[in-house]
Amino acid sequence: MQEKLKKLNQKHGEKIRFVLVGGFNTVLDFLIFGLLTNVFNVDKVVSNIISTAICITISFFLNYTFVWKSEKSIKTTAIGFLAVSLFSAWVIQSLVITVVTAIIGDSALAKLFAKACGSVAGMVTNYFGYKIVFKNKHP
Repeated sequence: MQEKLKKLNQKHGEKIRFVLVGGFNTVLDFLIFGLLTNVFNVDKVVSNIISTAICITISFFLNYTFVWKSEKSIKTTAIGFLAVSLFSAWVIQSLVITVVTAIIGDSALAKLFAKACGSVAGMVTNYFGYKIVFKNKHP
């Protein structure tokens, strides 16, 4: 059993860690977004920007140390990470949230569903972008 887990980690470890960190960040993002939009009545795009800004900060350190175990400098990776994350969160997610709520409505449940659709689109963008940003280059 241990050997199978070791092989699984060697083959898919970064993907598994990415999903774990992404899952944690997604839950936190939804909690913040939901509170802002549905409790404090903050605009849905503004709420998305606030919630993702908080989660991007946390995500950087988890991705750098735990997911990708990067050997690149924090300064080098932070710039690329921020570019990928901001594009994904503020452009891709905001666009998806706007389009989905325009189609299905602007109720509390519709906003959370739209956020989920945006998160999925953002996760795909993030995975491929982060892979480029954090990957250690070996000769």
